[in-house]
Amino acid sequence: MSRRGAPSGLAWQVGDAYTLHLWPPFGIPGVQQSGHYTGWALEGRLPYRLTDHALGRGARLTQLQREAGGSWVLAGVEHGVTRDREHQLKYRGASRRCDVCRAERDVQAGEITRERALERAGWDRATDYERGLLLEIFGLEAPPANLAVRAPAPPGPEPFVPRPAPGEVSPERLAEMDALVDGLVAGWKAEAASPKGAEAEPELEGG
Repeated sequence: MSRRGAPSGLAWQVGDAYTLHLWPPFGIPGVQQSGHYTGWALEGRLPYRLTDHALGRGARLTQLQREAGGSWVLAGVEHGVTRDREHQLKYRGASRRCDVCRAERDVQAGEITRERALERAGWDRATDYERGLLLEIFGLEAPPANLAVRAPAPPGPEPFVPRPAPGEVSPERLAEMDALVDGLVAGWKAEAASPKGAEAEPELEGG
C-alpha cells in the first residue's frame, strides 16, 4: 500500500492532477480558511471525479463545502502525471498555480481588467454554472462580448456542477466543520515547524 492507503498499482498509472478554487473559501472568516482542494483522477476519469465531488462523495472537504452552501471552480489541471504528483502539489501552495488566484492578483496589481481576468481564470473550460461563479468572484454582472475563448473540447461526459446545499447547516455539521478547520490548522503548524515544512510552505487543504 502507498501513502493514504492507495493501492500500490496507482503509483505508476498516469492521470490528471486538478485544483479546485473554493468559493467562498471554506472555514471561519478571520480565523482560518481553506481556499483550495487538490485531487487526482485516472486518465480519462476527471469528469467522473468532478461529478463525485458535486454529489458529495469525492472528498470530505468538498462535501462540507457544499453543505455550508459553498461551491468551487476547476482552476487548473496538470495532465499525464502520477498520484505522487498530487501529493507534491498539496504542499506547494495551491494559490501559486490556481488560475483564478493568479487572475485576481493580476487585477489587484492593475495589470489586467476584471473582464480580462475571466479569460485568465479559465472561462473557456468552465461550465455555465462555473462561469456564473467567476462573474461573482470578479464582481461582474456579465462577461464582455469580445471575451476570447479557445475552440471547444471534443465531446465527453459532462460532469454535474456543484450546487449550493439547500437549508441551514445543522449545529452538528458546524461542529464537524470547526473540527476540520482545527485539523487543518494543526497540520499546517506541524508542517511549518519542521525543516521540510519551512521550505515547502504548504497550502491548507483537505486530502
